[in-house]
Formats: sequence, C-alpha cells, structure tokens
Amino acid sequence: MVAKTKTIKMLLYDGTLNGVMNISDSAWESGKMYSAPRESISDLASRADCKKYGVYLLLSDQQVYVGQASDLERRTKQHMTDKDWWAQVILMTTKDDSFNASDIDYLEARLIDIAEKAGKLNSDNKKRGNPQKVDEFRQAELEQYLEEALFLLELIGIKVFKKDSKINRRGIRPVAVVSTTENDESPSGQTQPKNQTVPPLPAEDLKIGEFVYTAMQNLSDSGFSFATDEILEMTTSEWSIITFHTKQPFMKLYIPGETDNKGLDGRVRYKTAPYTFGLQQVLISKEWYERQRQLFIDWYNSL
Repeated sequence: MVAKTKTIKMLLYDGTLNGVMNISDSAWESGKMYSAPRESISDLASRADCKKYGVYLLLSDQQVYVGQASDLERRTKQHMTDKDWWAQVILMTTKDDSFNASDIDYLEARLIDIAEKAGKLNSDNKKRGNPQKVDEFRQAELEQYLEEALFLLELIGIKVFKKDSKINRRGIRPVAVVSTTENDESPSGQTQPKNQTVPPLPAEDLKIGEFVYTAMQNLSDSGFSFATDEILEMTTSEWSIITFHTKQPFMKLYIPGETDNKGLDGRVRYKTAPYTFGLQQVLISKEWYERQRQLFIDWYNSL
C-alpha cells in the first residue's frame, strides 16, 4: 500500500513553540486545531475559530480533562477560574463550523474513552460524556476526523491518547538478571560491564530530592549499568509521565563540555553533577515532589 502523503502547516503567532499555535493537515479536510499555554488564553480566545462548536483538552503533567462546547471561547475562559491545575489547552473545531451538538458529544466521549484506556495521565472527567446520538454514516466521518486529530496531537507532543505497548504498568522494561561477566554493547561498538548489584535505598527521612539523588549516587557508585536503550527511554517525557507522573524527563544524556543542565524550555531542570552508569553519563532531574516518593521507590526496587 502506498503511504498517504500529507502536508502539515503550523502557524506560530509569537514565532515560538511555547505560544499560541494553529495546526492544520491537508488530509484533515475540515479540521482545525489550536494549542496554547494557560497564560496565552486571551490571545487564543481572540481567534474567530474559538467561537465555534468543538472539543478541547486541558492538560498538565499529571492530568487531562476532555470537554466540549458550542462556544469554545466562553468555556475555556470559564476554566480559568473553576480549574486551576491545567497548563495547556488544545482546541479542535472545523473550518466551516459544521459540528453540531451530537457531533461534539460523540467526539468528547470517544476522547475520554481513549485517554482512560491509554492510562498515561489521570482523567479529571467525572462522567464519560453525553449519550452519543449519531448515525453510522456520521460516525464514520467523525472517526476520520478523530484519526487525523490524534495524529496531529502526537505530532506536537501530546501523547496522552497513545498507548505504548513497549512499556509495562510501571513504565519500565523488564531487566534480565545477568552475571557480572556479561557485557552490553554500546552504540560505538564498545562493551560496557553489566553489574546488577543494587544497593539499598537511603533513609526515608531525607527530603525527597536528597532521597532520589542519594539513591542514584549510590547506584552509580556500585557500578550498576543500564542498557543503552533503557537510558534512552528514561530521557523521554513519555517514560517519566508513566513512571513518576511528571512530564519532566528523569534523565538527560551528558557529554562533558557540551551538555548543560537546562531543559528544552531553557530553564535549569537537572542537577549539575553527572551520574555514571557503565559507559554512559547522565544528568538527573532536580524537580521532585513528596507525592513521587513511593513511585521512585517502586521503580528503584524493580531494578
């Protein structure tokens, strides 16, 4: 089967990926999508498309809320006061304002269902949406709309609807028990000794940040090695969302003289001193909350 060619267009109103974005897809005939951070909601609301019927997402590192409205501007402004946890909003509507109440009921219910099955973020939806009253012809059209919408969401980094079959419930791949004489080959062709000795966790009366840093330092000092693909996975937001309920990546690959301790947003997000695991060096996230203590303990005990 020949792959379907698409043209993706993104209009960045302030010239960056951190402001209001307008996203369209040549295969998404009538669809239109906007993304904006919470602080840019007024700029977003000024767009004419925001007065149309549509569905929307409120997102944070830990939660997602799926909603629908006949006037997206009014509803999203309402959530500035009644929901204080979200940091980003996504609006999905149509170029010709062709949605009706039944259409957005259907899309809202489907998105809630997909998000709950993916299980990547906690759902703030108390209900599963309104009853779906569309015939099978309209249902087929809405499913096509939804397919393209989910593609664009993944394209801009929204993975809440994508279930990753490679990651288990805790967000880690099972690690085989091997002897200390076995080797793991690095991308450069070198071999790195595998040492699966895991030291005990430090005292739990340490503050959560120091608890994590001490545990990782002890693990590094013990000679423990992660496989290369494990480290690459732990540098992703997707892994961290599932494992520690935060979008901030747990690790960042470290190259002496080149790597800084900043995240993609330019802010300091990592501890300055690198940790060594075999032939790889990494920086560890410096953003930890007490609610993540047990999540970290569960992950560490699974090594």
